[in-house]
Amino acid sequence: MNDYAWTGQLTAPVAVVVGVLACFWGYRIVKLLLGIMGFMAGAAGAWTLVTSLAPGHNTIALVCAVIAGVFGAVLCIWLFFLGIFLLGASAGAVAAAAVLGGTGHPAQPLLVLLVAVAFGLLALLLQKFMIVVSTAFSGSYLITAALLHFIGAGQHDAPLWFSRSPSGPPGMANYAALAFWLVVGVVGASFQYGGSRKRGEAVRREAQPASS
Repeated sequence: MNDYAWTGQLTAPVAVVVGVLACFWGYRIVKLLLGIMGFMAGAAGAWTLVTSLAPGHNTIALVCAVIAGVFGAVLCIWLFFLGIFLLGASAGAVAAAAVLGGTGHPAQPLLVLLVAVAFGLLALLLQKFMIVVSTAFSGSYLITAALLHFIGAGQHDAPLWFSRSPSGPPGMANYAALAFWLVVGVVGASFQYGGSRKRGEAVRREAQPASS
């Protein structure tokens, strides 16, 4: 098994767990998700930088990735608005990648970047709405990508598997994956809104006797 296949086998189960938590309870655990997102971003950036500058030094790259990941997690939690922007931006990038991959179009970095920035700015303006939507559809993306990885039995040609989206004419599998991502995202967002509404009503009922 090559390094990429081993990484896929390891990250796919983690993607399912994180995806379910983000999709259905993202608003309630937003700080935890910000920490996870910051850790992943910092670790990925450090790993890529070190392996490009010093190929073959995987131990050094791993240590740098862990240190950068911890720093990224603390930064995203401490600077809350930065974390919210990055959360919205990551959801925008996910949405653009899912639509492009699901419809069989090649990756367009400029378009993905523009959509990411737009989602990040919206997240700052409409915090609760965008936190719910961003976590629901980002979680749905992780679930879909991981399930496609499992179905593909290690073949990394699934249309939504992170950066492995194929170009070319879309087929039924692409559209089915895209539809599954959308449906699970809508269900997750509805679940989060329903839960927050029930909690708000419970708080109001508890406050009524105290005010009378």
